[in-house]
Amino acid sequence: MIFTLLSRLLGIVKARVITSVFGAGLTADVINTAYYLPNNFRKLFAEGAMNTAFIPSLSKIEAKKDRNTLLSLIMSFQIILFILLILVFSIFGTQIFSFISDFNSEGTVLGGQLLPYFIVFLALISLSTIFASILQYEKKFLPYGIAPLFFNIVLIFFVYNFNDTLGAMSMAYGVVISSAVQLVFTLIFVLKLDYRVHISLLFKNEEFRHVLKVWLQIILSNLALLASQQYSAYLSTTLSTGSATAFSNSMIFFSAPYGIIFTGIATVSFPDLSRFFVDKDEKSFRKSLSDASDSMLFLFIPASIALMALSKETVAVVLQNGLFTYDDTLLTANILYHFLAGLTIVGLNGLMIRAALSRSRSKLTLKVTVIQASLDALLSYLMIKNGIGIKSLAIANNISASAALIIYLYFLHDSFDFKHFFKTLLRTMLLNVPLVIGMYVYHSTSPLWFVDGSTLRNFLIFLAIGSLSILITIVMYLINRVPIFDFLKKTKKRRFNQ
Repeated sequence: MIFTLLSRLLGIVKARVITSVFGAGLTADVINTAYYLPNNFRKLFAEGAMNTAFIPSLSKIEAKKDRNTLLSLIMSFQIILFILLILVFSIFGTQIFSFISDFNSEGTVLGGQLLPYFIVFLALISLSTIFASILQYEKKFLPYGIAPLFFNIVLIFFVYNFNDTLGAMSMAYGVVISSAVQLVFTLIFVLKLDYRVHISLLFKNEEFRHVLKVWLQIILSNLALLASQQYSAYLSTTLSTGSATAFSNSMIFFSAPYGIIFTGIATVSFPDLSRFFVDKDEKSFRKSLSDASDSMLFLFIPASIALMALSKETVAVVLQNGLFTYDDTLLTANILYHFLAGLTIVGLNGLMIRAALSRSRSKLTLKVTVIQASLDALLSYLMIKNGIGIKSLAIANNISASAALIIYLYFLHDSFDFKHFFKTLLRTMLLNVPLVIGMYVYHSTSPLWFVDGSTLRNFLIFLAIGSLSILITIVMYLINRVPIFDFLKKTKKRRFNQ
């Protein structure tokens, strides 16, 4: 969670540098739209799908030479795959960008120039993730956690220092160099563990075929949702100038609390859920799922309240600088506000997906994902066509996630303690009433301190308000003995006993 927090913070700094350099005009919209496609594909080729398929196979292989063989085969397969993809995007980049966006000819040409470089970035990041899987398997968590930080640091430096001479291409060259640095960093630590990689075309290897089969199954489950997200990015390009950038930036802000909280909870609960299902220990399964959902409610709800109330302030303090104006802040904050309204629902939906997968219900997740993606795309289209504007994308996302959550709860009702869940939900809402009152009092003063954007003064004011919000929540939770803090006590006891 600590490294995820640092990575998200650097991601926000990166967004600030890009928006201050390129503003929220045509160039920024094109960059964000072109970058969104390979960033989405990362979930298929790198994080998520490949890790989920690769790491279990590593755990079954005892001999290091056999793990070396599997690692080399996975690496070779991805190199061949990405060579083909890079060639396709180099030849048909303009046509592909024209298909995924609705820009004028100038924007389409620029997008076509950027796409091949962004696919090279995707290739390097995917290879880096394969090596990071080895670090995770070998429990080398420090280099595993540090590696992604290099990408943001190098990219921030490159864009900030070379945008004057390279323009939009500073982003293209920057992501390639940044991902190469991350790849080299992870590879060095893998080699230190006495792993040796080489190009291998012996794809008849049984374990490699198993990894490939599992990977393809996971891709099918994710592809529909990614297509829906890509369609949302396309719809944002059909609106007024700056809408695509507002959509992209709002997702960065949204992913910060979501990634930090959800990743921490899901990483701990998913292995437990899988083990309890294999052991046929339904009581422990229900308890583990309840504990995870409790933690999400206790953390997501106050985060939603505070960030929704401070959505304009957050965007202004972080991004409003240079060519990024106050109007751009309002546009970004508008969609961010509505995304944050569904933060808890999206988190619980993700937890139910893990619960279904832990029970070997991959077909259920595929069906629900298709329903969710289809509903999201349909509602987004209808609301935008009816003039609701950029917030349509967030509203449609929340409704479709709610529908998916209801479906999961229906099919997993025997494994979920509804009575306990609603009791915890009511308790959490009551404990956060003081926070709601505090935010209401704050807004009743019609605060305008943030309108001049990102300054040291504004940052300190924002930090003070944010710290006070966190303090209110912590005090209420401590007074009422919220069990979220029991985990810390148990952790200390375990360490002491060990």
